[in-house]
Amino acid sequence: MTTEALIDAETLPYLDMTDPDFSIRSDVVNAAREASWCARTNYGLAVLRYDEVHKLMRDARLRQGSYAWPKLNDVTGHFATWWENMLLSQEGANHARLRRMANPAFSPKLVIALRPEFARLANELIDGFVERGSCEFMSAFAEPYATRVICMLLGLPHDKWRELADLAADMGLALGVTYKQDLATVEAATEKMFGYVMALVAEMRKQPLGEDFLSMLVKANMESTEALSDQELYDMIVLAIFGGIDTTRNQLGLAMEVFANHPDQWALLGDNPELGKAAVEEVMRIRPTITWVTREAVEDFTYQGLTIKRGTTIHLFGQSAASDPRAFDDPSFNIVAERKPHFGFGGGAHHCLGHFIARGDMTEALAILAHRIRNPVIGAEARFLPDSGNTGPIILPMTFDAGERKAFIPPSAAAPVEPAPADAASGPAVSLTILYGTQTGNAEQMATDIAGIARSKGFAPRVLSLDALPLDELKGLKRLLIVTSTYGQGEMPDTARNFWEAVTAADAPDLAGLSYTLMSMGDTGYETFCAAGRAIDERLQALGATCLEPRVDCDVNYAAIAFPWVERALGVLKTVEGEEAAFTEAAGEGMRAKWTRRNPYAAKIAANTRLSGASSQKETRHIEIDLGESGLTYEAGDCIGVVPVNDPALVSAIMAAFGTCAHQPVQGFDKPLGPLLAEGFELGLPSRELVAEVAKRSGDADLKHVLEHGDRQALDAWVHGRDVLDLVTMLPTGALPLADFIGLLKPLQHRAYSIASSPKEHPGTLHLTVAAVRYHAHGRDRGGVASTWLADRVAAGGAVPMFLSPNRAFRLPDNDDAPVIMIGPGTGVAPFRAFLQERRARGAKGRNWLFFGDRNRESDFLYEADFAEFTRQGVLTRLDLAFSRDQAEKVYVQTRMREAAADLFAWLQDGAFLYVCGDATRMAADVEAALIEIVASEGGMSATDASDYVEALRRDKRYLRDVY
Repeated sequence: MTTEALIDAETLPYLDMTDPDFSIRSDVVNAAREASWCARTNYGLAVLRYDEVHKLMRDARLRQGSYAWPKLNDVTGHFATWWENMLLSQEGANHARLRRMANPAFSPKLVIALRPEFARLANELIDGFVERGSCEFMSAFAEPYATRVICMLLGLPHDKWRELADLAADMGLALGVTYKQDLATVEAATEKMFGYVMALVAEMRKQPLGEDFLSMLVKANMESTEALSDQELYDMIVLAIFGGIDTTRNQLGLAMEVFANHPDQWALLGDNPELGKAAVEEVMRIRPTITWVTREAVEDFTYQGLTIKRGTTIHLFGQSAASDPRAFDDPSFNIVAERKPHFGFGGGAHHCLGHFIARGDMTEALAILAHRIRNPVIGAEARFLPDSGNTGPIILPMTFDAGERKAFIPPSAAAPVEPAPADAASGPAVSLTILYGTQTGNAEQMATDIAGIARSKGFAPRVLSLDALPLDELKGLKRLLIVTSTYGQGEMPDTARNFWEAVTAADAPDLAGLSYTLMSMGDTGYETFCAAGRAIDERLQALGATCLEPRVDCDVNYAAIAFPWVERALGVLKTVEGEEAAFTEAAGEGMRAKWTRRNPYAAKIAANTRLSGASSQKETRHIEIDLGESGLTYEAGDCIGVVPVNDPALVSAIMAAFGTCAHQPVQGFDKPLGPLLAEGFELGLPSRELVAEVAKRSGDADLKHVLEHGDRQALDAWVHGRDVLDLVTMLPTGALPLADFIGLLKPLQHRAYSIASSPKEHPGTLHLTVAAVRYHAHGRDRGGVASTWLADRVAAGGAVPMFLSPNRAFRLPDNDDAPVIMIGPGTGVAPFRAFLQERRARGAKGRNWLFFGDRNRESDFLYEADFAEFTRQGVLTRLDLAFSRDQAEKVYVQTRMREAAADLFAWLQDGAFLYVCGDATRMAADVEAALIEIVASEGGMSATDASDYVEALRRDKRYLRDVY
């Protein structure tokens, strides 16, 4: 009998893991591996060789060791508490119980069902940069791909992906060797992540729960807190978000780095996409994001002559082991070589819970990337997290040659090798009609977003405006989801007026067979918040329809409640029995846009010139935007959304009022104060919540009186002309903590502008007509957020974040012989310049009549030369002008309408289409009143009959408005 020779631990190689330059791939680690299977470190032992790592990862004498990280490093706080109590830090029965609850969300069958969605998402992201030949890979692909996959998997709001990605990245700093200097960032991100999760769960508890992963966890918690406590619920959701995002993002970045250093392997994968799975395994062997896992000895024992005491920390260097020449004859990178299993997903009881998902989504991503991007070269500016613990690129700029420009579907995504679950996207499609009512495009964008989510859940959705669906088809629908905004003082938006008239008519149909859900969008700053949605909801139920999920009323900052509601709504709609889809998505009104409010395109300003004369009392700008390689296409009548930046002087004044600076961190946010105020929040009209808080903390008697008496008009009058700075300066110093103040602000919204050009005459560019809003109130000069930003701070060559907002309710008639009447005072003339260019380019023979007005002809005749040219060419048949300040008696466009009453009515009788664009508060109402008067007088009708005549024009889509 022989005894194993004992090893003197002091003779083992030593590795300094606190060195910021420490790398598990270094020659120092390789030399230590050659000298011994184990090394000493300042954090316990490091196991370096393949066989020893493989065995010890499954050794029952070791437990998961990372749970002790906070205690060993004297770290406290929210992240430390979460880390000690989450699933990965548990052992035994408790670990098994929690893991059983999480397993259904990460099943291999679910991955198979989602592969087509992974491929669709990868192609969508690549479309955004493939033509450029360069990108910053982490922000352009790795981050949005990893995060949106997790949102897809867990049922999280898709518009939160950017925020969730940033939070996961900041939390991930805790896993690197520089964690001490990053603790403040880690802690802030953790607190914000938990705040988001707790708010999400609170909202879910109020609503019927579905069958998705989050609903399953919440249901288990609500049934028994002994089965799953509140804290365990929050901890598990945070882990799923953090782990799913951080590791996949980092691993994709590392994969691109490895392949860029092995161009022959990249070309091989590009030509053979079936190697995608093998490529993932080889990347994770040679360059895993998790470079080691930690264990702790639970008893004294001897292993290969080394005495290991209870409590000893042992790091299993998986990356070092996976290149051990004892296990691999040739450990160099080769995606077709046969390999032993790697340790990129850990092993044993704590083997990565989401490895099926990670393998599946990375397989699709790498196969598609290699096919569409050739010869990638990483830029010298690339920066990485420390090459230890949890590593990955921070910035990964690269150039490449474009391969396949069209979307590519690898075989693994096109033909699942296992049967998918019956309710997965690959099963029989379930018909779903999504109808929207919109005035500015927000509800339409939301409807399109919902269609994308529905598609991933096995629906065949079509998206239509409420007015576009024939009433007889409404009666035959089985499943309906409605998204609508409210216009004006509680009115239906223009794209829902006909629908509303039909369902409120005396002969409205019985809708007893219809199951529906409804989302209403609005702004609590208005007294008629979500009135249109409430009215439609009540009317449909009165007609016998069944509302399956209670209506959700969404404020401006809607994501936290809107997307959980979407998940629940789709879940209950899926249960409705009925025939499969009898339509295709092509029957809808458009597919998901690449550039959106949440992902705007940074367009270049080609020209920014003053349009109004120097003597004008107001400044109007003509702006030309180069659409570059965005792929954006528009039609005459469309709008764009501009994502503005707040006035830096206003931002500075608010920071000064708080006695702080632009670099001040803000608890719960990942941006410092300056950029947060400049880009994140409305600093103009204050929120009602901020007004109420200032009234409480300032003691201002006038404001308290207005609020206590509940007079909405009085409150509006008090707020009029004031901004956030006015309210801040009412507060005593220190009365309102900065974080509380930020929480009372509204998110900064985009501003919509009508396009003033036709793509037929200006391909690749679009024109805007922007009036710079400037005024003096309460002793200070003020300005509009977007208009002054465009006028003063964005010159030619600058960039403007923007997205297209199609306005399908404001289109020229298809019949080029039809006459057109256009009424557009001030900047309301913008779309009519586009209309006239469009009709000229189309060679339309129909007559065109324009009513235009402003203050003074000499200084405010916008596009005078253009309209003169249209007239000379015979495109503009008639031009009626109304300059209000050129004579003693003010003259407006409605004045000119009344003067031309006989001709105007004759045009209408000849089938003219009438368009109105501009101010909704007074002008649009005055024009409509004049129109009814003209119809009554010229048509010999009563006021009621004339009003019905105008309503018939509206119903027939011959009276169209773009008012704001």
